[in-house]
Amino acid sequence: MRERRGAGAGLVALAVGLPLLVAAIVMAVVFTGTGVVGRSPLHRAVDRYLEAVGGGGAAPAAGPGSGCPDGAPDPADALRGLAPRFGHHIVSSTESGDSAAVNVDLVPAGGDPVAVLLELRRTGDRWDVCAASAGRMAVDPF
Repeated sequence: MRERRGAGAGLVALAVGLPLLVAAIVMAVVFTGTGVVGRSPLHRAVDRYLEAVGGGGAAPAAGPGSGCPDGAPDPADALRGLAPRFGHHIVSSTESGDSAAVNVDLVPAGGDPVAVLLELRRTGDRWDVCAASAGRMAVDPF
């Protein structure tokens, strides 16, 4: 004889399974960086800049009235001096007012990652990369 499940068993399975599925999707988006969730305007600006420079293209120009110091070395030249072509991974960042520092790993094809510090300035809602140097800045996670 077949045992018949009641409607309650299906509702329990749905009540347990649906929240777990939603949580898994949210975590996948946040931790893989494939979605907008968890990507700040600062990180999006760094991604755009490094994708252009690392792919061999022209670096995005600083916006009008950027807070970048006049006469500073070109950050794209400094990055290309470390690796002519590269992918990248943002490691950590900190911002205070209209200034930010972002630790990045440049990932050259077939090479070891190169630790880089980017310094950025914000004008309005636009972040500009002003300087790049080898190394890291200590970022307090709290």
